[in-house]
Amino acid sequence: MKAIDKNVLFAEISAEESATVSGGLDVDFNLPGYLFIIGAATVFGQPGLSPAELQFAFETAVQVETI
Repeated sequence: MKAIDKNVLFAEISAEESATVSGGLDVDFNLPGYLFIIGAATVFGQPGLSPAELQFAFETAVQVETI
């Protein structure tokens, strides 16, 4: 009978290795800004938000550091 080798599915990597794997760019999500835009749209707009308003809030909140 053959022994079954256990392969590790997940391995810990450092922040530097993570940046290298993802292309070397830092990505940040501005949660307070996202919630502010959604809150303002809810207060001053309709009770429900349209997909376009949610997309605008998401694109505004995601910040990619450029080289």
